Order: sequence, then C-alpha cells, then structure tokens
Amino acid sequence: MTMQHSVRFSGQRTGDAPLTWGQQWLWEEVEKFAPHHEHLNLSEVVDVPEGVSLPDVLTALQRLLEQWESVRTTYSVGPSGEPQQHVPSGGTLDVVERTARAEEARSAAHALAAALRSVPFPLDGFPIRAGVVTSEGCPRHLVIVIFHLATDGWDLRNLLAEIKQLLAAPGEERTVAARIHPLDQSECQRGPEGRAVSERSLTYWKKQLLNAPADMFSGRAPVPESPRFQESYVESEALAVAIRDLSRHLKASPTVIFLALASVCLGRLTGEPRVLLLLGCHNRFSPSKRAATGPLYQDAPLTVDLAGADFQAVVRRTWRASLSAYSAAKWDPRLVEAAVQEVVRERGQSVDLSCNAIVMLEPHTGLPPSPSPADAGFVEALRSRTRKLKMPGTAQDRTGRRFFLRAQNTSRAVLTSLRTDTTVLSGEDCAQFLDDVEELAVRELLTISR
Repeated sequence: MTMQHSVRFSGQRTGDAPLTWGQQWLWEEVEKFAPHHEHLNLSEVVDVPEGVSLPDVLTALQRLLEQWESVRTTYSVGPSGEPQQHVPSGGTLDVVERTARAEEARSAAHALAAALRSVPFPLDGFPIRAGVVTSEGCPRHLVIVIFHLATDGWDLRNLLAEIKQLLAAPGEERTVAARIHPLDQSECQRGPEGRAVSERSLTYWKKQLLNAPADMFSGRAPVPESPRFQESYVESEALAVAIRDLSRHLKASPTVIFLALASVCLGRLTGEPRVLLLLGCHNRFSPSKRAATGPLYQDAPLTVDLAGADFQAVVRRTWRASLSAYSAAKWDPRLVEAAVQEVVRERGQSVDLSCNAIVMLEPHTGLPPSPSPADAGFVEALRSRTRKLKMPGTAQDRTGRRFFLRAQNTSRAVLTSLRTDTTVLSGEDCAQFLDDVEELAVRELLTISR
C-alpha cells in the first residue's frame, strides 16, 4: 500500500544568486543530458531507530529542510541566459509512504530508492525526494534522493549524519551548527577572495596545459561498440591490502598510491611518457568547508611524468603533483574554459583533458594482516576473491570525457570502476585496465616486501 504525506517547512532566509563554481561545473552536464539527467540523482536508505514514530520522521525531514539550504534550492536560467539559484522562504515536500512486511522492509526501501532515483528532477522544483517504508505501523527505513546540483559526496555524508541525529533524538532541541551555504559561497567567489583564489588556480592550469599531451590515445581506433561507453567494476580485497601496505612502506596516502598505480597503467596502455588526469577534488580542507552544504567538488589537472622512473619514484612524483592539483581545484569555469582555448592557440595543437579520476580512499581498518615478507600464496588467495562486474553501457558521457576512473573503499576491499569511450578503448580494454591496476599493486607489494 502507498500513501503520501506533506511536510511543510519554513527556512530562516531566502535569496537569489548566480551558481557557485561547483554548481556551474555540474550545470554543464545537466544541460547536456536534459531532461534525462537522472544519472545525477544520489540515493540513500537510512534505518529508522526503534521507537521513532512516522510523525517523528516527518518532523526530522522538516528540520533538515529548514537547516540545509541547498536541498530547498531551485534553479532557473535568468534573463541574461546565465543559470541562477533561488532559496525560497518555505515550501512543501511530499513524502511517499510504502508498507511492507517486516522481513521485506529493507528490499522495499531499496526498490523505493531506485524508483525515486529513476526520475529526473525538474530544475524549478526542490532537489530532494523522500520516502518512508513502514511495517506493522512503524517506520523502518527512510529513503532520501538528492539531485547532484544540490550536494556532493562529502556534503551527502554530512547530511546523512544530521538526519540520523535528528531521528535518534526526535523532538529534542539542538543548537543548529553554523554552516556555509551555496548563497554564501557564491557571494565569496564573486568577491576579492574568490577572484584571487581563481587566479592562482588559473596560473597552475596554464602551466600544466602547456606541457599536456595533445591526445592521450593517439593511434587507438577500435571499432566503436554499442552502447558507445562501456563500464566495468572490480571489488578487490587484494588491492585494498596492497594499497594499505604500499602506503605504509612508501609513506604516502592510499589516494597517492592508487593514482600512481593508475598513472603507470595508463602510461603503459597509451605509450605516453607523461599522463594527465583531471583529478576530482572535494575542496574541503578546513573545518568550515568540511561542514559546508552544496557541491564544492571541482577538478584540476594532475600531470605525472613516468619517464625513467620505477614505481617508488612514480609515487614520489605523484605525491608532489597531487599536492599542487588539490590546491588548484577552485576556479571559475568560464575563466578556465578561456584559458584552455588560449593555450590551444599558443601551442597550435589540442590539449587532451579527456581522462578523469575520482579517488576517495582512506586507510582501511580490519583488513587481514600481510605476512612479512609478503607471501605470494596469501596474496593470490585474496585475488581469487576479487569480484568483477560488467555494467550496462551508456550512449553518452560528459562532453569530451573518454576515460573515467573511480576508486573508493568498501568494508574490506577497494571498489574500482572505469567507463571508457569505445572509439579509443574497447570494453575489453576497460575491464583489462582494472585487472592491470590490481596486478601491478600486488606485484609492487611483493617486490617491496622482499
């Protein structure tokens, strides 16, 4: 059975502003895929604590909407043709309730999440949907779906922590933490501080672009597949152990280790002595930014020179390059676009910005210890548990993107995924690349542990 409830909310302020840089970065993809940009919807299922009633859940949603300006923001194109955002003073959110037997409540919640996620958000509507799965009259799971224009991965994690606290103490008065919202970010970015930050990033961008490869995949022209973009996933406990131990041996973060592995494999695949990845950065390096709402995510060119370097040297080069890239991932998209065109004219040839990477790896806890020195049999036993998955492809991707690599932790493994444009890399190449990353990590672990 399905019912619907209405949550009325009233925010503390209203306002209009141009999009933030992070929102502008996403807007490009929203426009390209419109109206079918449902792939930018993010969903989560939250367990509701025992003893919490349905009115408590609806009140928690109301308080979240009042506190989190980004999830009650609407978007439009202004008279000048530029996109803008509007935070209303209040509104109403419709919440779906579905009933299910207790043993089926979780699967019903995930089915509801998939249904809510599958519908694109209208830009002039609130960028959040919610549903509740109840059984025997009690709420069991809260489903939240949010449009990527309103959040990024870090912000979503903060939002989930907030809603869990609201559910854990329904009706309790809490001091609302001060947060930077997109209206504040937009104002700052248009002021002297924002212009100075963007100019520093532009200086870095131009330096990287002057020496960037003209075409990372020169000479590769496989027969395009249908659909054109192919995607593979690998979940590997062996890769998690190898990255953990390489990180300890080489005194570099798991992110740096993975980027070094990916750079070596990409260089071998393309034959390029220097690889360039657009590295996705969360841009949350201070307490106030870590608590900020809305998407702060942007990318920056990471250039790794592979010439004459063994793996340990590549790790050192990657570490230095990633520090610079992370510091330069805050920029005005219009200025960067102009800078790219300027460099292309100056070079007299194109700049390949088609390879993207998002790496969200933290030190793993709870992994099995590696023998010292590492035992090849032990590592191969881990590799035998590697899970591989071929995903349904897609007909299009973000403009200009031909290689999109991601890595993140699961409870006891590293989950990697790669989507490739089959005009340069086949679906088989896509799957093989992830295998190569795992194999290289294991080989380097065995070498360095001897």
